[in-house]
Amino acid sequence: MQSMINSYHFWDARVLYLNCCHFADEIELAFCDADIEVIYSFLGCYKSIFNHVLKYDKLRPAREMTAAQVPYFIQEIKIDVVVEDCINFYVCKLDMFPLNVEIWCKDIKVTDKVVG
Repeated sequence: MQSMINSYHFWDARVLYLNCCHFADEIELAFCDADIEVIYSFLGCYKSIFNHVLKYDKLRPAREMTAAQVPYFIQEIKIDVVVEDCINFYVCKLDMFPLNVEIWCKDIKVTDKVVG
């Protein structure tokens, strides 16, 4: 799974969106890799931790920002597998300073599409 995630060259990519849906059962992260929009879908989520650096001034609500104003760039994505109570989980740690996210999920789906 880690090699598939890495194959999309996410390093320093600007995040297009990070959505949490269906009572945090699904989380999607989208970014552009050259002319390809990549979406990582974390499915069957059991734990999600969003930790924004408190001293980082957001300046304005994210919903009011243009794509060029979004301050989140992916620095690292680490995928591990853990077993809790006989259940396998992917543990995904996303570093996109000033936001760090940790997601425990049952499955990860990667999709891409050409843009522009």
